[in-house]
Amino acid sequence: MESEDFDINALEVYGVTFRDSCFLRLSPEAEDLAERAYRELAPLSRGVVIVSTCNRFEVYLDSPARGRVEEAIGGLFTCGFHLSGVDAARHLLRVASGLESAILGEDEVLGQVREAWVNARRRGYSSELLDTVFHSAISAGARARNSTNISRGVLGYPRAAVEMAAERLGGLDDKVVLIVGAGMAASEMAQHLCSKWRPSKVMVADRNAEKARAILSLCPSAGGEFIELTKVANLDVVDAMLVAIKGGMRPELGVAARRSKVVVDISTPQASPTAHVTIDDVKDFVNHNLSRRLAEVPAAEGIVEDELSRLQAMLLRKSVDKAISSIMRVISVIVDEEAKVTAKNIEGGEDPYQAIMTALNSTVKRAMFPIFSYLRERPESRAELARELMNRYESMLGLRGRG
Repeated sequence: MESEDFDINALEVYGVTFRDSCFLRLSPEAEDLAERAYRELAPLSRGVVIVSTCNRFEVYLDSPARGRVEEAIGGLFTCGFHLSGVDAARHLLRVASGLESAILGEDEVLGQVREAWVNARRRGYSSELLDTVFHSAISAGARARNSTNISRGVLGYPRAAVEMAAERLGGLDDKVVLIVGAGMAASEMAQHLCSKWRPSKVMVADRNAEKARAILSLCPSAGGEFIELTKVANLDVVDAMLVAIKGGMRPELGVAARRSKVVVDISTPQASPTAHVTIDDVKDFVNHNLSRRLAEVPAAEGIVEDELSRLQAMLLRKSVDKAISSIMRVISVIVDEEAKVTAKNIEGGEDPYQAIMTALNSTVKRAMFPIFSYLRERPESRAELARELMNRYESMLGLRGRG
């Protein structure tokens, strides 16, 4: 990769969020859409990371082939937004900080951003530019939550779902709880459920047994059981059914809902034909302390801008370091070539001192020629740089003399 790889202007984001009209149509297909996006966009860009959550589907690209990428994006979703360069980076930092969430300051999105980046890196889709930008986003998100109160009192949808079920049942100790889904939201539900209460049994219903069992491992003190999603209608009575899946309405959940004392469905769109608590109820529940969090927005935005400035400075340093590394590789080739010529000349009888001096002079001239040419091309604008370099070289001689 070359130094241009660290140019922030190479960063692009195309996305659809809960604010866009087509998001509800896209959401049920988000998982398959992400795989399709990776297949189609990876060959058209230096790197790609897809952030897909219950409230957004965003594609971050490094150096995309613009015309071809825009055509591919148009085949993935028909509405949304497009940002480039610093604006794209700022958006990601705001997302990770909870400033672009449906629930201001919610915690889950920071983990989702991290997971998206780690997944892309593991599969070889990310790039050095994207790695740097996502690292800054995670740093901004952590600082916003640790240094401000923007997340204080916030329960994201998954944890709020657990709280609302507990409120209706007078707590969840010794209760039988069914979690429908095995994604990030389901994981948050299980973690919150089993860290605060002691349910007698936790069941996880999903199509993916491996993911479901990973969630069950979050509740080691409760009896755990995996249920195939298509078989939830066969379950006996449960105290609470917590639903967080994609794909729209699932008729089999209607039967299970009738056998549940309380059903909380935070799926978007709703998955259970019958729910005592819907996503709108949960939204009202978590927004009651919104005014306090709004007061923290300026401080969180200040952190985002600070991290953005750090990111830009870091990218410039990486770009310079990359250029220097490339220059040093070229100089190494020049040194090797001159050394081979010198060895032959000495073997041919040339005076070793004279042969070495000739090689050193030739090496320096070849290595320095691009710098001299660059300075001479525009002396009116580069004279100051030439004087600075002269002073630094002269200081080297001074240091050598003192040594």
